[in-house]
Amino acid sequence: MENNKALRKRELILNGSMLKVVLMIALPLVFYNLCNYMYGIFDMMIVQKEKIGDAADIVVLDQIKNMISTLGGAVATGGGIIIARKYGEGDIKLAKRFANTLFSLALIVAGITLLFIPFGVPLLKILKTDQSTIDNAMGYYNVQMCVLAITTMNNVYISIEKSKGNTLLLFILNIMVIVIKISLTLIFVYTGLRKYVNMTWIAAATLIAQLSIFSFGMVSLFLPRNILQIRIKELNLDGKKILNIIKIAFPVFVGRFLFSFGKVFVNSKATVVYGKQCVGALGISNTIAGSVQNVINSFEDAGATIVSQNLGNNNGKRIKSLFIINLIYLLIIACFGLILLIAFQNQIARFFAPDDLEYQQMILNIVKYERVDLLFVAFTGASQSIFYGFGKTRITMGLSMATLFVFRIPALLIMMYPMHLNYEACGIAMFLSNSITGVIALVWSLIFLKGLKNNKKYQNLVF
Repeated sequence: MENNKALRKRELILNGSMLKVVLMIALPLVFYNLCNYMYGIFDMMIVQKEKIGDAADIVVLDQIKNMISTLGGAVATGGGIIIARKYGEGDIKLAKRFANTLFSLALIVAGITLLFIPFGVPLLKILKTDQSTIDNAMGYYNVQMCVLAITTMNNVYISIEKSKGNTLLLFILNIMVIVIKISLTLIFVYTGLRKYVNMTWIAAATLIAQLSIFSFGMVSLFLPRNILQIRIKELNLDGKKILNIIKIAFPVFVGRFLFSFGKVFVNSKATVVYGKQCVGALGISNTIAGSVQNVINSFEDAGATIVSQNLGNNNGKRIKSLFIINLIYLLIIACFGLILLIAFQNQIARFFAPDDLEYQQMILNIVKYERVDLLFVAFTGASQSIFYGFGKTRITMGLSMATLFVFRIPALLIMMYPMHLNYEACGIAMFLSNSITGVIALVWSLIFLKGLKNNKKYQNLVF
């Protein structure tokens, strides 16, 4: 029965109304990502309000965690793109074999992630992390590494379900995770346990919540009724399949890793030049703009799944239709998000820094630049749907590296030193890099789509 439902969804993705298909795949992902976003905000708010620790420590360590997580995320992305393509072709057996190879590879990556626990302090020192963060938040860091090992496996489950277009289930599961996470945090902070609670407990709540989706996902993947079932005897490290996954995953890893590393570098420079409070304000600014960027990323992910399946089915017309429709949706979202962020800017600043007017103003002075680039982030999102869907991850890697190392960091260093601008330089650098990248991504994707007909590699695509 579940197999028939999955195949009906596949048929809709390949032949249904594209306006409806994009929303069907994207909206559950929107709610899924916004839920994750909200409990990130919840952690920062609890830490700040209850004086459990320093929110800037969370910002710094989460950036480092994101940098390490890029390996598992890239493997899941690369495997998911191939699985979706084979699924779109109708070669369910091969899609299933790739799913088993991806699962095997992820087990190794999860094991590697745990090695970052014993080497945590040297790593943080190499990354020039503030000593106060190392002194106060190593417990938080260690638990977050355990979270990463679990989420590596969760990402594989999510990637396999996403390749089938089964995003509604992911949203329902995430609601469960959010309820567990928030409930545990509230119990820890507002009961008799409060006197023992520190930032490590906040991370432990996240770990327990992620274990719930891990448990469900592992059972679901091994059930016989799963059309892409994982089986112990079919787990493998087939060299050819791993190479296919790595060809797509490696550029994703390099791009995301260097992008995350660049954020860590920006944080360390901002700490030295403007102080630790600036890093906190920059992190909060990223979080505020992230409310809209998360929605854009959801449509980007949904678009990549739709492109992959239709590429497997040789349907070039639907791929071009997807690009136009996705771009329109994303521009509407970006405009609406920009209006909301301007209208409620003071309330948002007070939410993050309720008792500190100076800190509120610092947040506003940085976010005013970052919110304006949302239109250009929409360009990037629509374009990367196409590149990811075609497995052109070297292009997305190039865009990530250019954003950071060509546009953002040089601009920031120029404003910090020769120009001696104040902390607003951080916001200006974000605006410049995201905007320039958005324009380049849009032009590049239009050229790529126009050239498909004349590319021998895609001569089977029907336009």
